[in-house]
Amino acid sequence: MLADQKMNDGIPVAFFGRPAMTSSALASLALRFECDVLPARVERLNGAHFRLTVFPPVPLPHSGDHHADVAALMTCVNETLERWIRDRPEQWFWLHRRWPD
Repeated sequence: MLADQKMNDGIPVAFFGRPAMTSSALASLALRFECDVLPARVERLNGAHFRLTVFPPVPLPHSGDHHADVAALMTCVNETLERWIRDRPEQWFWLHRRWPD
């Protein structure tokens, strides 16, 4: 699932230090069905060559508070995206405004 999309009806989750409306579907599904969340990124190399990297599963939170667990998991996802973007900013291209102001 693409996790870096702006969702006006999502939940506010920190992204680069600012609240960003974030889809919670990934976390809701993973928690409901006890699915592994495997972060994966695709990096453009030269021309039409790409590298796919699949990372170890993200631990699922189990606090007993579903809403808190969804927020915690999506925070972890956004933190992962931040690391990737900081590591290779030239690989990140966004077509819409992630933050409204």
